[in-house]
Amino acid sequence: MPFQKPDAVDQHILSILEENGRATNREIAESVGVSEGTVRNRIERLIRDDILRIVGVTNPARLGLNTAAVISISAELARITDIAERIAAADGVVYVGYTTGNADIIALAFFPSNDELTDFMTQTLAAIPGILKAETNIILKPVRSLFPGSTLNLVGRQARPLSAVAKA
Repeated sequence: MPFQKPDAVDQHILSILEENGRATNREIAESVGVSEGTVRNRIERLIRDDILRIVGVTNPARLGLNTAAVISISAELARITDIAERIAAADGVVYVGYTTGNADIIALAFFPSNDELTDFMTQTLAAIPGILKAETNIILKPVRSLFPGSTLNLVGRQARPLSAVAKA
């Protein structure tokens, strides 16, 4: 089936699932004003079209991961892919992306404390050849987060889930 851009009904379904991923098709149907079958079919299509992924989202702070950091990395361009993959495979890292602007790579990571963040910066990142500069911004207080999944690894490797990092 060809890709269909999400319409208003799809957007309404998505907003409900963002708020409560465990909402039943019946609850969604009642809220949206369509049949349960319509909701089921729409969700299946959204998943098939890679618009929606149903995941469990952990709360890092409740796992004892009280330090959240956005790390901006400048890298040797010839090594950028290897650098990004190595960062993505590191414990606590939940997002890695290539960027434009002052940094080449951005990473989001969670740690039990500033000490573990320091270890990550001085040991893990310092051991990766080709990193020219790393700038760290600690998130003092999250205001809104829909970040999907602490185990999500965007370059295809299976990093340890945040719950495992919290126990380490």
